[in-house]
Amino acid sequence: MKTHPHLLLRDALAALFVRAARGDDEALAAVGELESWTGNGSVGAQLTALRAEDGAALFDAGRLAERFEPLAGYVRDRARRFAAACQWIQEERSSDDALECARAAWDAGLFFEVHELVEPVWLDDRTDRRPALQGIIMAGAALHHLVEGNLAGAGSLLGDAARHLESAPRDDRFDLEAFAKGLAEIGERVKAREISTIEDLGTLPRIERRTERHGE
Repeated sequence: MKTHPHLLLRDALAALFVRAARGDDEALAAVGELESWTGNGSVGAQLTALRAEDGAALFDAGRLAERFEPLAGYVRDRARRFAAACQWIQEERSSDDALECARAAWDAGLFFEVHELVEPVWLDDRTDRRPALQGIIMAGAALHHLVEGNLAGAGSLLGDAARHLESAPRDDRFDLEAFAKGLAEIGERVKAREISTIEDLGTLPRIERRTERHGE
């Protein structure tokens, strides 16, 4: 079991986001409360109920629990990104579509959450889209490594992600070939030390719909 407050908080919030992205009403309410909390709103029942893996409450007596208080900036950042991604997913009515949810999370900069969203789907999948799902999982993990400053892990996983996506059958909805090319280019730049932080990336490759990219 994890013991470091950052890992406990990260995992608990990611699990909340995954549930919200899939349309769970209580999780969506918690994301709404979290966004309200960032604006000095009150802590509601859904936030009060949030627990870390070790059973510790994330919020206590109307505020972030003491052990997690040093991570308040991270929670506020996640709250903003969760709200943006969930709003898009709800507007698009795509909570039952793993790739659409991953796309929303990726665009919101929720790279760890991309991994958490797609991995359970990949584990259960028995179709020819498994390489594409694994490539997206690796892409999320790679960018999370970059955010955390693990350049070796980021560079290696970006190359692996690109290869999996390139080997996948053509997806009629998403231009995964272009996404793979963008990931491979970033991987080479990371290995060449042209990129050392997430801020160095510039334009992030996106999981675009073919109709968006090509006007089909």
